[in-house]
Amino acid sequence: MLRNVPLLVLGTLCGFVTLTPRLESATPTAVLCAQDAASAEKLAAQEVRRYVYLRTGDLLPIVEELEAAPHGGVIAVGKGAVQALGLQPGSLELGSLQPEQYLLKTVQLDGRPVLAVVGGDAFGTLYGSYRLAEHLGVRFYLHGDVVPDQQVSLEWPTLDETRRPLFARRGIQPFHDFPEGPDWWSRDGYKAILGQLPKMGMNFFGLHTYPEGGVGPEPLVWIGPPEELAADGKAKASYPARHFTTDSHPPAWGFVPGKTRDYLFGAAALFDHDNYGADYMRDAHPWNKMLPEQCNALFDRMGEFLSDVFTYARCLGIKTCLGTETPLTIPTAVKQRLQAAGKNPADPAVVQALYEGMFQRIATVHPLDYYWLWTPEGWTWEAVKQEQIDATMADFRACLAAAKKVSGPFTLATCGWVLGPPQNPALFDEFLPKDMPMSCINRTVGNTPVEPGFAQITGRPKWAIPWLEDDPGMTIPQLWAGRMRKDAADALKYGCTGLLGIHWRTRILGPNVSALAKAAWDQSGWSAAQNQALAGPPTKKPAGAGGGTSRFMPAADFYADWARTEFGPEAAEPIAALFTRLDGRLPRPADWVTGPGSIKPDNRPWEQVQKEYALVDELASLRPQIVGPGNLERFDYWLNNFRYLRAIAQVTCCWARFNNARDKVVAEKDPQVQKKLARELALPPRRELVAAFTELHRHLLATVTNPGEMGNVSNWQQQTLPVLLTAPGQELAALLGEELPADALPSTEYSGEPRLFVPEVRTAMGAGETLTLTVIMLGMKPQVAEVRWRPLGTGPFAKTPLAHVARGVYTVTLPAESVKSDFEYYVQATAGDKSLVFPPTAPAMNQTVVVTERPRTMLQGD
Repeated sequence: MLRNVPLLVLGTLCGFVTLTPRLESATPTAVLCAQDAASAEKLAAQEVRRYVYLRTGDLLPIVEELEAAPHGGVIAVGKGAVQALGLQPGSLELGSLQPEQYLLKTVQLDGRPVLAVVGGDAFGTLYGSYRLAEHLGVRFYLHGDVVPDQQVSLEWPTLDETRRPLFARRGIQPFHDFPEGPDWWSRDGYKAILGQLPKMGMNFFGLHTYPEGGVGPEPLVWIGPPEELAADGKAKASYPARHFTTDSHPPAWGFVPGKTRDYLFGAAALFDHDNYGADYMRDAHPWNKMLPEQCNALFDRMGEFLSDVFTYARCLGIKTCLGTETPLTIPTAVKQRLQAAGKNPADPAVVQALYEGMFQRIATVHPLDYYWLWTPEGWTWEAVKQEQIDATMADFRACLAAAKKVSGPFTLATCGWVLGPPQNPALFDEFLPKDMPMSCINRTVGNTPVEPGFAQITGRPKWAIPWLEDDPGMTIPQLWAGRMRKDAADALKYGCTGLLGIHWRTRILGPNVSALAKAAWDQSGWSAAQNQALAGPPTKKPAGAGGGTSRFMPAADFYADWARTEFGPEAAEPIAALFTRLDGRLPRPADWVTGPGSIKPDNRPWEQVQKEYALVDELASLRPQIVGPGNLERFDYWLNNFRYLRAIAQVTCCWARFNNARDKVVAEKDPQVQKKLARELALPPRRELVAAFTELHRHLLATVTNPGEMGNVSNWQQQTLPVLLTAPGQELAALLGEELPADALPSTEYSGEPRLFVPEVRTAMGAGETLTLTVIMLGMKPQVAEVRWRPLGTGPFAKTPLAHVARGVYTVTLPAESVKSDFEYYVQATAGDKSLVFPPTAPAMNQTVVVTERPRTMLQGD
């Protein structure tokens, strides 16, 4: 690994104007953190040490007293460390820091340089530690960290930076119901993503619960009266519920139920069992035919799951939120039990009792900071009648009364597809208590700007929720950095106190997530700039189609920094220029046809359509300039996504050609002529379609690195393939009177390059926890597959073999007694002369994990 870049130049590499020339003899030799520091401050100290190690290769000791530090510069983390040095709060302007605010400042202490990382509270200090990592060149996203391949020498610059968030609530609203989203996150997956939020300065995590209907009910929130709960919060009665599994009946969102073993093009290797889904859904199949005790067990598993992950969130300073739609939709089984008991489910007193039961269970089973009530989705496009408004207000009253009666340990809030009824978006502000936050997602899947009605709401918290992606484009890349900036600027202008992002996927949204997170802290330099115009409605036409609205703010500076840190400096400038040009203007060959991210035939000639995808070859031409295995992996991720995007468009053109030929065949009434036409007219475009779909999956499977991207694979296999390949193939075989030839049938074999990845990666865990890794391999059956680990930065690596679960899925567990302190690891698999590693920079730079002092409550802020 190269280590010849002084830290001084990172101001140029990373685009931070706060860096100034380094102090002489400023090389840090230790991290100072007080013995009685809050747990979040101790985590901050560990994180400072970890990122210094990753960027420089030097492992600094963490000391509790200055005397224990070697002579040289010291990084003092937290108020206790600063006070132990004898630095006066006034000299560092600490007195003005409020909770979550922080200061990074280099000072001289008896000729010894000290870099203070200190917050207005412990979580502010934690944010400060991650800001320091950003100054070192690290970038943070929901899917993980990006650490540049080229290490730097340990020379410390002078810093003088105070940061205060622009919004009190900053975070994400991952949406359930599709396999691309949290439906498929495991316990470790939740914790991995929660662990990334404070790195981006975020402090909110909210979830929506669909009621009974076409998709739900979902198991996040149990609905029932208090008498159906045990004293420990476990359900004595409940009802069937589900999150997405591949063989779920009845189907939803256009997906055809299916078993992963039947997936084509080698995709089956990604999954270790047929009815794939979250672990808590494993004993819930078929979900709509579960026995009462199975239903209860599902809600109990879900409650324990939320207790674990929400406790972890609270320890990181993250506020959690759950909720249901209003008026409350009562599950059929609950209604029947109420009616059998002589109660009317429409009686407001009965509804209040249901809310009391729901809130008692939450208070008993898991932590929660907010419970939000979602206005109906239909209010987005339908006229809202007064009786609907009255029913919603009555539901609010029942909910408020229930929360008061049971002393619910959370704050009520509102959310929804709209802020309020279209005729008066701010209506609920006139009725609801002022301590209730009001929020809503942007209309028309994010194409509409932030709701202007926020400006009419005063005296209460109000949270804007832009779309980090839209579900019509669920299967394709979406670049919205400029739109995130515009929405953040509008939210600030309307006086919003929260800025959240709704989404399903993670890694492919990296630029969007980063742009929104940064805009929650700093909008200088671009918020007053002239908006860019979007050429063409983004869900309908590519750029150049005409029309459009002002929805974007400039993002060239954002992509300049993003390209440097993602891919290295060698090709950063042309890559940044390309992505800046593509922001909000990527072609969209997918839309909502049968469900999220589906496609329809394109009758235009491919020779015409392919011109819209010149961006693919433009990016590919820069690949020879990329240096370093991490940079190259990230570059190939985007290149394969763009190639996949182009392949989708080609499939839509091939599909149209096949359909046109098929229609001519079906129109022929003479059986012999029809058979001849089937062979001559329909079979050739069928072959082209299969070949195009093979190419699509070759690129798609090269992009899969996490559960959301595995969900994209299921989307294709269960929503599009049955309509596009399976049924038409069966029809064509019948017309031919024989089986289709091999080249007209989709293969079950993987045709891409061998791959190895870990879909859920944690960077912090509590003492006493075991680390279990899932490892997925495509195109490789290894003779040797193992994880190698050691204490962070020291000693030889220990080895543990991976255990084969099924297909391409392997697992390995590092026992708690083996990883008692911060450590690093990498995974290696070998078959013949081919060797694959995770992370791709290993063994020069490995995956690192900090181990905090206490499990579950180890990260308390105070």
